[in-house]
Amino acid sequence: MMNKKTKSKDPMLVAGYVALILAVGLYRLVEWARLSFSDLTLDQIIFHVKVPLDGADTTMVGSALKYVLTPIGYLLIIILIVHTVHSRILIRSTYRYNLIFSFKLTEKYKKEVTIRILPFRLIKTVALFSALVILLSSFITADKNFNVLSYVKNQYEDSLFIEENYVEPSTNTTFPKKKRNLIYIYLESLENTFSSKSKGGALETDLIEELSALAQENISFSNSDKLGGFEQAVGAGWTMGAMFAQSTGLPLNIPIDGNSMSKHSEFFPGVISMGDLLEKEGYSNNLLIGSDAVFGGRKNFFEQHGNYNIYDYNYAKDNKLIPEDYFVFWGYEDHKLFDIAKIKLSELHQQEEPFNLTMLTVDTHAEDGYLCDLCSHTYDDQYANVISCSSKQIAEFIEWVQKQVFYENTSIVIVGDHLTMDSDFLDDIDPDYQRTIYNAFINSGFEDKDITKKNRQFNTYDIFPTVLATMNVEIKNNRLGLGTNLFSQEETLLEKYGRDMNLELAKNSKYYQENFIYGNGTVESSVE
Repeated sequence: MMNKKTKSKDPMLVAGYVALILAVGLYRLVEWARLSFSDLTLDQIIFHVKVPLDGADTTMVGSALKYVLTPIGYLLIIILIVHTVHSRILIRSTYRYNLIFSFKLTEKYKKEVTIRILPFRLIKTVALFSALVILLSSFITADKNFNVLSYVKNQYEDSLFIEENYVEPSTNTTFPKKKRNLIYIYLESLENTFSSKSKGGALETDLIEELSALAQENISFSNSDKLGGFEQAVGAGWTMGAMFAQSTGLPLNIPIDGNSMSKHSEFFPGVISMGDLLEKEGYSNNLLIGSDAVFGGRKNFFEQHGNYNIYDYNYAKDNKLIPEDYFVFWGYEDHKLFDIAKIKLSELHQQEEPFNLTMLTVDTHAEDGYLCDLCSHTYDDQYANVISCSSKQIAEFIEWVQKQVFYENTSIVIVGDHLTMDSDFLDDIDPDYQRTIYNAFINSGFEDKDITKKNRQFNTYDIFPTVLATMNVEIKNNRLGLGTNLFSQEETLLEKYGRDMNLELAKNSKYYQENFIYGNGTVESSVE
């Protein structure tokens, strides 16, 4: 019989099992992220760990859970079977934590011998060793895809780049007496790459034919002599990061040891954003999105910086703009977003104060996007159909706006937020092609002859002062935040420093943390 002193529930054995389970879970999570998203960065992962995840796409969350938990479930079954079998064949214990079997060789010798069948210590060793190997593999994969070591190293190197180049917005902007309205449309994952090679894209067919036309017929800044756009800046590779960078001229960066940013915490209290400037000038600021604004800290940021009215998925339900139980993809699809935008714009036009309606589309979000009822099935790939459909919907909406009485005094800005994160859609493009983000400025008041649109080197931060310039805002020295007004002849920081600026911005900045994350908004410009 089993010796009472034998402990089949050895703490080290349990620790081995737990370590193995956690290692498998971590490995699968890293693999899921690698396979599901392209260009995913560690700063984005850390940011989303520290902000609310309410409102995340349920299919995406479900996909991650299934990918991670399925092998863990199989592993638990194997562990249970192995442990149960061992416990039942355990007859006698002469060595602590060992399974033994006792029998008599012959009647003559009547000598009892023991044979170790499978010691618990071997199981412990196998479990712990396997966990170690899997953890090491996870780390190698994570470092290869998310630059873990570089990120950690950068956290301990302080850079003066922001301190030496930042220009404070509120003391360097002068609004006109007659203020222009603003319609600001963030296009989810919209790249110029989706256009045809003949126009400046990377595909054989122009999936964004209508958007390409809007860019060509209006003002669109390009990195080439064809249709092009701006580079994705550090700290702006995901939606909230891009909205923050385009609104402040700064990267969105929370250090590893930074505080978590819950639903009720202050969101970069030291930052002066576009919303802050517009609120001070008497604008009605409004954010319209088809998902839950809490996700990614968007509600915190826009409410705290510009006192935006939030019209999100929950608002649409509460005000019966969609059925109470309606939910697709991230909330509701883009054609409903544009319908609601038309209603809101008609209401805002009736108000005395100038308005800013900021919108964010969602249908083109990775992975594969959302194919709504309005979309055709022209292409074999769903994402291609979604991109094409989105282009048509945006063009139709702009056409509607241009027929409205308020259009004459309204600047329209259409920009992608970041490069697409779809994991494989662009696998076959020329590896030397430079992917850039879409931009178009409609009814800006500037003439082509007054500006340099082609062969510019610029990034996400430059959108901040450029949007204000379309509203006839006078910008001292044409610099705000880390951005440059592209309607001017002023050199951008990317043109001045090249991509070395990215290396500096990836490093820790005490100035950034003290003045923007924990500051009170009293930072002074270091640039004259």
